Amino acid sequence: MNIHATTTQETPFVDMTICKQPRTEIAKKAKTRMVVESLIDQLLATRLIRNDRFFEQILYNKDIIWIQNGEVEGHLFAQANLTDQLKTKTNSFMMYMPTNPIVYEVNGEQYHLITRIDSTRAKPNLDRLSQEPNPVLSAARVNDLLCSIVIRFYETYMNDLEQIPHQDKLIAFAQQEYTQFLQAVKELNDYHFNWHPRGNGHELLLTLIDQLQILKSQPGKVVIDFTNTQGYVVVEPAYPVHKPSKKAVGAI
Repeated sequence: MNIHATTTQETPFVDMTICKQPRTEIAKKAKTRMVVESLIDQLLATRLIRNDRFFEQILYNKDIIWIQNGEVEGHLFAQANLTDQLKTKTNSFMMYMPTNPIVYEVNGEQYHLITRIDSTRAKPNLDRLSQEPNPVLSAARVNDLLCSIVIRFYETYMNDLEQIPHQDKLIAFAQQEYTQFLQAVKELNDYHFNWHPRGNGHELLLTLIDQLQILKSQPGKVVIDFTNTQGYVVVEPAYPVHKPSKKAVGAI
């Protein structure tokens, strides 16, 4: 006689899907908005935090950016069918590209990425994420936006890692990179000339972001801890990874 014992399995979490749609860039030269698009794509590719967390904490969060027109709201992402109602208050420019928009599908629903981004000479406000958010009246400021995205990504990653056992070393490494980034940006802010139109503050900020190892990693990557010549950490996702297991075992 065959006796089959079935093990009870926890239903795996089904994450949100975020898929960028194919698009041909028609701009003849580099645009300020492109660095934000590139950073968003880079962070999505890390797969270090769940997509639903990335969406609620960064892509669709008024702390990062908030565009408002009555009851209609937009953030880094705005629902595709609402973007024509989201314009700058001062001169009625579209906040999301009306033609050839940058489109992402979120669980099958289309969203557009904000494109009215400028002011490379404006300093990032490192305290903004701890302040009460306000709707923007004109274009988003690129340096402020870049810093807010990076800061919130690290905060979310470290917070979610705390729920995963045995990640103290990785959390400490992420905290170190996060702290060093904040200090480096603060030092940039202290030198006013760096953010002058003829200065290079924006380029220096992009270099600082490019040096962050966590942001260029994916699960399983080994990164070197440069503060410790013998140190390294293995980057892991900030969510449980469910491995396939047998649902039933048989015994005779």
